Amino acid sequence: MLIAIAVASFVVVALLTRHIARSTHHNTAVEDPRNHQIRQLEADLRTVKRQCQVNEQALSARNIEFEQMVSTVQELRASLVDRDNMIADLQGNLQGEVKNTRELRQELQDKATETIREYIRAQEAETELEVARAGSEAVLSEINRLQEQRKNLTDTMRHLEEALLPDEALLAEGADENR
Repeated sequence: MLIAIAVASFVVVALLTRHIARSTHHNTAVEDPRNHQIRQLEADLRTVKRQCQVNEQALSARNIEFEQMVSTVQELRASLVDRDNMIADLQGNLQGEVKNTRELRQELQDKATETIREYIRAQEAETELEVARAGSEAVLSEINRLQEQRKNLTDTMRHLEEALLPDEALLAEGADENR
């Protein structure tokens, strides 16, 4: 579009120049109406040129702005790629942590189950120990009672022997005399 305006401006300037050159050759006292038209066209050409320069500056500014926007978009895309990579890494880490948590939870559950079993075994062993202790105490008390009975019987037997011994000693003496 700018090129078309520039070509059109060049053509108009060339025509105006040619027209002005002809009109200067024809020095007439009466102003030709074409001169007025030429001046009008020259004024329009200057206006178009100024407008063209303004448009070129605006286009230049927009091109710079567009390039800045393109670079910003590229930076944002790179940032998004970095964030996507970071998110992927975090998701991978999260999955690993979830797996570790599940494993730890299972291990904790297994240990809790084992602890409960050990507690139950300890309770059973304690009960068996109390039963055994009670049995041992009963056996010990029975042994003590039997020892006491034995002692009493032994004492009774001694007393009887002592009581019988004098009788037996007399009988034994009498038997020796009879012989």
